[in-house]
Amino acid sequence: DTLINTLLSFKRHYDANADIETLLPELVASAPEVYRGLGLKDLGNKMFEYLVRHNPSQVLNHAYSSLPEMEVKPRTAYQFVVSDEVELVPSDKLVGRVAANSVIPYPPGIPMLMGGENFGDETSPQIQYLKALEAWDSEFPGFEHETEGAEIEDGKYHVLCIKKDAL
Repeated sequence: DTLINTLLSFKRHYDANADIETLLPELVASAPEVYRGLGLKDLGNKMFEYLVRHNPSQVLNHAYSSLPEMEVKPRTAYQFVVSDEVELVPSDKLVGRVAANSVIPYPPGIPMLMGGENFGDETSPQIQYLKALEAWDSEFPGFEHETEGAEIEDGKYHVLCIKKDAL
């Protein structure tokens, strides 16, 4: 199939509000309580309404327009990784923590935080963005974002940070 044929097929399914279970059976099997009985257009509308209501792109823009404070140089942060003086820290515990490696959301694929930078206080735009991703992921399981430098465990984003007593 060509890209055009695939896009036209998607448009036909969207216009017909084709059942998600027929189109994406693995998605429905992974979260039946969210997707069972939903049509493609219904899902698209739910996602669009969510994006309008919560405006995650504004949260992301704020995370990029605010520069975190550098505690140690990236190469020093890497040495903490090599010497295993790091730990995974959940998003709700990142206040004041220093990232051991870069945190890179896709898109746009640009580091939001570099290794050695401090997440800052509870108003940290970088923490707020990770929490916005958690909220999206909870609402639309199976449509998680790719964020290099972060791991998802039990619906929470975790970042590898330098242990407090190592700094």
